[in-house]
Amino acid sequence: MTNWRVLLLAAAGVAMSVFFLAIMRPPGGRSAAPGQDLPWQVEIGQNGATSTVFGLILGQSTLWDAVQKLGRRYELGIFQDRDQGLSLEAYFRDAVVGGLNARMVLSAQLPDDRLGAFRAHAGKGQPTAVDRRYLLTEADHDLALDAVVTAITYLPVVKFDADLVRKRFGEPVERLPGQDGTHWLYPALGLDLLLGDSGAALLQYVPPAEFEQRLRAPLRH
Repeated sequence: MTNWRVLLLAAAGVAMSVFFLAIMRPPGGRSAAPGQDLPWQVEIGQNGATSTVFGLILGQSTLWDAVQKLGRRYELGIFQDRDQGLSLEAYFRDAVVGGLNARMVLSAQLPDDRLGAFRAHAGKGQPTAVDRRYLLTEADHDLALDAVVTAITYLPVVKFDADLVRKRFGEPVERLPGQDGTHWLYPALGLDLLLGDSGAALLQYVPPAEFEQRLRAPLRH
């Protein structure tokens, strides 16, 4: 995952929609029962190959499943990093999960040839400091919903503090300093919780088996 790209998204808010193809439809998400789908409720699959959070199974659920769960107000983007790798992300700007308002970014996986086709259809794209963004065409939209969700970034509206994090998630295995706060690392949950100096929080979830490669290793570079 590109951690700082997500931080820029959090700061930019609505302005980031300039770089996406907006797919604005009635919300239509499924409400969770009281006390369910909270950010500290993570279920781990066999050998850490999958995890379930917010009612979605990382490594199994598709973007279509996410739309049914989170609502039909979302945006899709293709990203190309400096190593020429392509990735697909869905941005839910006003999700309500577990009774809490949040913005959510879902990283999703498709075969490279399909991502390459989406990229070819998308035109020039828009440059950023770390990658290039492409607008997904409407014709490719439904095909993209077959993508398997591999990671979730959760940006709650409510403030977090250290006491709340300890109470709900426990003590982290490790803390690492970040540009705007401290990363609280929970490998067993596949979670990097960035607690900002101002109380803002950014939570990144991956299957625990992928934690070292996708979350911890980038922080050490």
